[in-house]
Amino acid sequence: MNSNQRQRNLISAPVLWASAFVIAALAIMQAGRIAPNPAYAGMAVSTDEGFSLVASSSGRGPADRPYDLIYVIDSSEESLYIYWIENANTPATSRLQLRGGAFLPRLFTAGRGG
Repeated sequence: MNSNQRQRNLISAPVLWASAFVIAALAIMQAGRIAPNPAYAGMAVSTDEGFSLVASSSGRGPADRPYDLIYVIDSSEESLYIYWIENANTPATSRLQLRGGAFLPRLFTAGRGG
């Protein structure tokens, strides 16, 4: 190795290490911004696409971790869908199931006695 190459290596190594530390610091900062999205019964969420979601307890399952129902309102289709996960505490056998649904205008008409 000649002296010219050694001088370049002496300059480039600290620059590469500094770049690595900056990238690592940026990755750690971005990871800190990622918030978990837990869904608790009674929690409501709305999206820009016209969906509203509400979770509520189904009254089934173990007392310490009851199963939840998820109500989804699709504003564009004016529909209500109800989902739940049977055997939610055993992920190997659990699966999301559609339990029911309805056309919202029909529900409101029936609720008014019409």
